[in-house]
Amino acid sequence: MTGVVVAKKTKSLDWSPGWFSASIVFGTSLLVLGAVFWSTYSDIVTIWWRSETYAHGFLILPIVAYLIWEKRTELARVSPQPAPLATLLMVFPALLWLLGYAAQVAVVEQLAAVTMLPVVVWVIFGNDVVRRIMFPLAYLFFAIPMGDFLVGPLQDLTAAFTVWALQLTGIPVYWEGHFFYIPSGSFEVAEACSGIRYLIASLALGTLYAYLTYTSLKRRLIFIALAAIVPIAANGARAYGIVIMADLSGYTLAVGVDHIIYGWLFFGVVIFLLFWLGSFFREEPASVHGKRAESVDMDAVNGGVPTIMKFAIWAGLATSLAISAPGFAAWVDARSAEALASDVKLPLGQGEWSGPFDTAARWSPSFVGAQEHRAEYRKAGQSVQIYLAYYPSQNRNAELVNWHNVVFDDKQSRRTGGGVTQAHLSAEKSWPVLVTRLESEGRTRLVWHWYEVDSSATVSRVWAKAYAVRSRLLGTRSGSAAWVISTEYSMSPEEAAVVMEDFLAAMLPQLRGSVNQ
Repeated sequence: MTGVVVAKKTKSLDWSPGWFSASIVFGTSLLVLGAVFWSTYSDIVTIWWRSETYAHGFLILPIVAYLIWEKRTELARVSPQPAPLATLLMVFPALLWLLGYAAQVAVVEQLAAVTMLPVVVWVIFGNDVVRRIMFPLAYLFFAIPMGDFLVGPLQDLTAAFTVWALQLTGIPVYWEGHFFYIPSGSFEVAEACSGIRYLIASLALGTLYAYLTYTSLKRRLIFIALAAIVPIAANGARAYGIVIMADLSGYTLAVGVDHIIYGWLFFGVVIFLLFWLGSFFREEPASVHGKRAESVDMDAVNGGVPTIMKFAIWAGLATSLAISAPGFAAWVDARSAEALASDVKLPLGQGEWSGPFDTAARWSPSFVGAQEHRAEYRKAGQSVQIYLAYYPSQNRNAELVNWHNVVFDDKQSRRTGGGVTQAHLSAEKSWPVLVTRLESEGRTRLVWHWYEVDSSATVSRVWAKAYAVRSRLLGTRSGSAAWVISTEYSMSPEEAAVVMEDFLAAMLPQLRGSVNQ
């Protein structure tokens, strides 16, 4: 008996009317946005390439494409219909991009540029389509390389957890900022030890896992919360383990490269256990529990099949709103292209304070792209070192508030504390300053600094950016500056504070006047 194998013919997917026209218009809109915002999108890819923290960004677009492809059968039954009201939503990412550009905050520009993509999808394909691919569109935001602002708080959490664990296990420890000391040696919770890489990777993986594993919003949110909490706690345990391994091995283990390897292996095991436990609470799709799968009649399309012109009109309006932001930015830049004069000089000493004198102090702030002025003022055996970073105008490579700008060189000094305080200049007047306490080779230093933007002073990086945005959008062409003053002390920072309060009481009007002409 001869057996005959009959191949089963796979039925091709029949797409609802309008998909071809909508896809053509969508592709055109993407090309326009890609061309206009090319520098923003290329910056995102550049960060993926050079930063291990955000290297997962290369996987986000393929994951989004796969998730949408998995919905193809459901999407094929829906006819795209433009969503005119969604066009108004483009105002928000356009305005956000403009503010990010004016403030020279790249991550804000990137957030805005990525937000434009789901909005364009919504405008062109309509509510029914977006409702079915809402998660893949939202998952796009994991492509944005943001999270650096969490590094400092995560360092603090890791240091606190490690010190607490050491104390709990009976190991004496002295804690000072990101540094702590045990009898056998000293440790620092550096930026690489903050756990930001673990947190971002865990959130990206955990969110995807929650979407694929659960159907109820409650379980998804609970698992995503765990995906955020677990890596933070695990990083603290990792740091504690490194200290113990280093201590017990005479500092031959858990240092250098194996320090990093141990961290990633530990993190991998923790995340595997988290996902394994999460699998026990897996939920089946709603149709398995007796609910009828959704069915859409292709012939019952409200309003008929849109023409390609209808898609193009609404897509054109949305795209025009998006590209109006860089257009307005170019107009503002052209109007205020002339930079301020750069003849800023440090003022002469006032009252009993004399100067400015050349300074030989090893303390060395650094502000990228600024005109830097260093000097020393003296009074009866006391001295105050001053550093001025002045920007006639700000741009991406020369901006007052930037992660690369520092008030001390961490290779020469270490930070032992800080915060915000009020310098008391008289009975009626005080002056807010940012405080940093430093130690270097047994010498201690108190550092105060603040920002000046468009004649407005602040100790807040956020307000400094806001003032810069105001100045740029209004075209005032006003300069900006960072004032950093310091003095050494031998007993306590309070004695240094008295010296610097006396200096500011005599010199503050002249200092501010030199950059606010």
